[in-house]
Amino acid sequence: MTDKITPFLGTWILDVEASDYEQGEPPKSATMKIEDEFGMVRFAMSQVTAEGETVDDEFSAMPDGPETKLGKSGLVDAMRLVFDGDRNLVSEARRGGLTLMKAERELSEDGRTLTVTQTVHLVDVASFTNISVYRKAQ
Repeated sequence: MTDKITPFLGTWILDVEASDYEQGEPPKSATMKIEDEFGMVRFAMSQVTAEGETVDDEFSAMPDGPETKLGKSGLVDAMRLVFDGDRNLVSEARRGGLTLMKAERELSEDGRTLTVTQTVHLVDVASFTNISVYRKAQ
């Protein structure tokens, strides 16, 4: 794993007030853990929805590596994770080679804020963008 991933690693806490959602209600709270697992990057997310339900999700991929096939989701079948410069880590969730969701994780200069711009493409309907601002946990 390259040193490029190191600044992204750790636990991130959602700053709900600084975030902006076009699609859906913002969660009451959320955390995201980004971990190095033997060359793979593991993302573990947990959020409390506006209705108070806890939702957990996770995925792993190799930065700048091959597309990772996904088996558990009916919506997408593959994930791609790439660096776009040193401070932007981008994932694309795909189905049949078509990108349905793109998440751009931009790290601030000081490494304390991670802004996730997630765009969802609903085929033949519209595209929606949610911007989630995370602060690094101490």
